[in-house]
Amino acid sequence: MTRLAYFAPLLSTGGTQRHLQQVLAHLDPARFHVRVFTLRAGGAVERELRAAGVAVSSLDVPHGLASPRAVAALVRTARRLRAERVDVVHGYQWRPALIGAIAGRLAGVPLLLASKRSLTGADRQAARAWRRIARRVDTVLVNADALRAEGEAQGMRCRWTLLQNGIDVDAFRVGEPSAAAKRALGLVPDRPVVGTIGRLEARKGQDVLVAAAARLRNGHPGPQLLVVGDGPTADGLRRQVGALGLEHEVRFTGTLDDVRPALAAMDVFALPSREEGMSNALMEAMAAARPVVATDVGGNGEVLDRGRLGVLVPAEDPGALAAALRALLDDPARARAFGSAAQTFVASRWGARAMVSQLEQFYDARLAASWRAA
Repeated sequence: MTRLAYFAPLLSTGGTQRHLQQVLAHLDPARFHVRVFTLRAGGAVERELRAAGVAVSSLDVPHGLASPRAVAALVRTARRLRAERVDVVHGYQWRPALIGAIAGRLAGVPLLLASKRSLTGADRQAARAWRRIARRVDTVLVNADALRAEGEAQGMRCRWTLLQNGIDVDAFRVGEPSAAAKRALGLVPDRPVVGTIGRLEARKGQDVLVAAAARLRNGHPGPQLLVVGDGPTADGLRRQVGALGLEHEVRFTGTLDDVRPALAAMDVFALPSREEGMSNALMEAMAAARPVVATDVGGNGEVLDRGRLGVLVPAEDPGALAAALRALLDDPARARAFGSAAQTFVASRWGARAMVSQLEQFYDARLAASWRAA
């Protein structure tokens, strides 16, 4: 039995959190015993994991990792890892990964791993942390090659492994866009809907999508815009919508624990990110057979097979985004062809169980290598 300890951020609804939840749902319980450590308690995913019987513990680590309270939490965590004879520590995102790597090293855990699942960009603190993490772990896992390229450019020196996201395609077969789904979300049922799903923050580019929606209106009602998610830019986006006179064209849902009803209302899915790793929301839209327009940043081009499975546009360009959305809305046959091809591709390449099986094989191989080295 391999004992795994995952170190995770706040388990709210988000791509990394949902990915971890998917991993935990598909790991072989006969071979892996799992505990999840979070930096802070709370979140919908934490509640769902506990309900599913997953052991979740909060470390209550403050923001500053050099404080006496943070040091005490690290020491307590190391003692616990040692007492539970943990074999593998796997951290997600830089802060949990750094804490997991330090605590794991103190505890003498045989295999230390970190997953880098988003671009660091200009965040110098995160770039420094990832360089430190790279020196302390056996392997850094990425879900898109763009993350490895950025990490190396920012000075990370480590072993890299590309392991892309998996998705339960059957769970996202929501059928054609329906009037009932639109009506349930407060949308006009007989008008097209462009939708996006993601945390409302600058790097996700929802402001560019709102600007594109204004261009789509073009003097008469354009498609409705459905924005799913919440975050620090929510108020600014609402002000932007008001300033553009789009109050009756844009629907904000806030965070949804289940995004499938929203996908069922969308005629086209848009991902206007300025930065992106391998987007769960993008893959879910593809699994739902929604035609996609996404910015050509990070892993989006990899996921969309360089435009074969959806339309790629430059980032920060509302005009190009609006034109691509309009072209799909005006050509339903082309839109359906994109959606169908994307769904078939996701099912064949990124099935959830198959991807978790690859992760299990990776754990086995690297743990065996660490024991041989010891």
